[in-house]
Amino acid sequence: MRALEFEHDLSSLIDQAQPSLLFEGGSPDELTEWQRRFRATLVQLLGIQPERAPLDLEYEDEVDCGAYVRHRVRYQTERDVWVPAYLLVPNGTATGGHRSIGVLCIHGHGDFGKDSVAGIGGTPEREREIERCRYDFGHRFAEAGYVVLAPDLRGFGERRPGYPGPRVDYCMRNYMAATLLGTTVVALHLCDLAVALDVLQSLPYVDGDRLVCAGLSLGGRMTMMISAMDERVKACIPSGCLNLYQERFQALRQCGAQLIPGLLRYGDTPEIFSLIAPRPMAIEWGLRDPLIPHDWAERGLARIRRAYQASGAPQNLIVHRFDAGHVFDGARADEVFCQGALPSTGRDGTGEGV
Repeated sequence: MRALEFEHDLSSLIDQAQPSLLFEGGSPDELTEWQRRFRATLVQLLGIQPERAPLDLEYEDEVDCGAYVRHRVRYQTERDVWVPAYLLVPNGTATGGHRSIGVLCIHGHGDFGKDSVAGIGGTPEREREIERCRYDFGHRFAEAGYVVLAPDLRGFGERRPGYPGPRVDYCMRNYMAATLLGTTVVALHLCDLAVALDVLQSLPYVDGDRLVCAGLSLGGRMTMMISAMDERVKACIPSGCLNLYQERFQALRQCGAQLIPGLLRYGDTPEIFSLIAPRPMAIEWGLRDPLIPHDWAERGLARIRRAYQASGAPQNLIVHRFDAGHVFDGARADEVFCQGALPSTGRDGTGEGV
C-alpha cells in the first residue's frame, strides 16, 4: 500500500524510479548513438531555449592583480540581457604572440557570486566564504597562467535582488517562474554559459579550440551541464556535485537552479556526466563533503565509468578524492586541462596531430 501522506508517497516514487535510457552498451559506436538519443531527450526536458542576441562584449574597468589584470566586463546573451563577469588575463598573454587555454569558472550558491571565484575579499564575510570553500579557483588559475572568465549566474551575485546584502534563496521561486514560461533555470544558465564560451573564443589571445571549464557545487553542476551540451568544452573539473537527483529529493526545495523536470524518467546526473565522454574530466570529491553520500556516489560513478570504458578512453575520467569537505581543490587541473587542450583527442585517448 502506498503512503497516505503525499510527501512520503512522492519520496517513495522517487526512490523506486527506474530510468529508461541508462547506457548499457560497450563500444564507442554504441556510446555515440546513446549520447545522441540521451542528449536529444535532455534538450526536450530543458524546455524552451532562449533566443540569443549577437555577441556584444563591453569592458568597464580593470585592476592590476600582480600576476594578471582583472577586467570587469559585461556581455549580452539574450536581447537586453547582460551578464556581469570578470576576465582575468595573465601578464604578457595579450601581447605574447601565442594563444592560451581559456577557462570558464562557475560559482556556486555563495553570497558573492563571481567575486569569490575571482578571489575578491575585503570584508570578513567575503574572506570567510573564500576560505571555507577554497572558492578563489579562478584567481588561482589566472596566477597559473590561464585566461579566466568568471560570470554571475542568473539569480546570483549582481543578478540577484539586494546584492551585496544578505542573500535570500529564490532558487525554487525562480524555477517555478521559469516552468510557467515553458523553460527551466538550467536552460537559461546554459544560454549564458554558451555565450561565455563565445566570449572566450572571441579573444585573440585565447585558443578557441582549447576551452575548459571548472566549477564548485551549483557551479560544478553547471560545469557538468555545459560540458555535456557543448563540445567546445574540451576538458572539465566539476567539483562538489557528485550527487544523483534520486537521492537529493529531500533538498530539492533549495535547488531549483538545478532541476530538470521529468529527468528521472530517462536518467540522472551519471547519464549527463556520461555525455562528456571521452573528453577529459576530473570529478572532485571531498570525502568529508556532507552533501555527497558515499554509497550513492559510488553507484553513480559506476555508470559514468561504463561510458568512459566504452568510449575507448577510460583514462580520461579522473575521480579526485581528497580529505576535505565542500571545497574546490584543483590539484589535477593542469593535468586535465592540458590533456583536453591537445589539438585533437581521439576515442583511443592517444590524440592526433602534434
